[in-house]
Amino acid sequence: MKKLHTTDIVAGDGQIMRQQMVENFEAIEQAINDIYGKIDKINEKLKKQDDIYNVGGGM
Repeated sequence: MKKLHTTDIVAGDGQIMRQQMVENFEAIEQAINDIYGKIDKINEKLKKQDDIYNVGGGM
């Protein structure tokens, strides 16, 4: 991500600022999707462990 100088941000009727905001939101969205993917993988592992535990008769 390119660091902008404050005069660059307001130049061009805020176009640069709007573009930077779009890029920031896209990066945030990607990070959230990555986190959800990791959570899904953890939940799958936990479900497999629960299934193994339950097959063994539980407690």
